Order: sequence, then structure tokens, then C-alpha cells
Amino acid sequence: MLDQYDGYPKGPDPSFEGAVFLGWLKKRGAMVRAKDCERKCQENGFTAKDFIKQVGEEKVLIGLTGNGNKVIKLVDTVWADQWMTYYDLEVPHHRHWKPL
Repeated sequence: MLDQYDGYPKGPDPSFEGAVFLGWLKKRGAMVRAKDCERKCQENGFTAKDFIKQVGEEKVLIGLTGNGNKVIKLVDTVWADQWMTYYDLEVPHHRHWKPL
């Protein structure tokens, strides 16, 4: 298993396409209707159910809102940020930019 000491973030590797999905999910508040997530996952070549099975429900899970709508929720945002940074997909907030 990959770990931080080998130059990789901890936890399961979501793959580049999975990191794209994580960024999309995070940008939308980390909780999105399952139907919308399935569409986005299909664009990236996988299903949301398979992705969640791969990374684990402690990272991303399928749940229900109070009114019974099925949603997908990004649980571990730190893990997602680390992998998005690893795949060079994370764009820092303007206050995090450093002059060269």
C-alpha cells in the first residue's frame, strides 16, 4: 500500500479520474444528488458505486437526506485535498499563492 513516505498521500489512490470527481464533488459543497454524481462519474469512465467501493465509505459515501433524496457525500475532505494536490488538480485559494 502506498504511504506518505513514498511521496504519495495516505489512503487509497482514487486515480486521476477519481481525483477529478472528488474536486467536482468538493466544489459543489461535498454533497451532491446521486443522479448528478452518476452522470459525472460516467463522463470519467466509472460508476459512483464502484468508486465508493474502491476508496471506502469512510472517504465517500452514499446516503439519504432528511427528505429521502439519495446523495453522495465526500466525508474525508483532507484526504481528497491531498490526492487532488498530488494529481495537480487543487487550485489554491488566492491567499495561499506565494510570489516567486
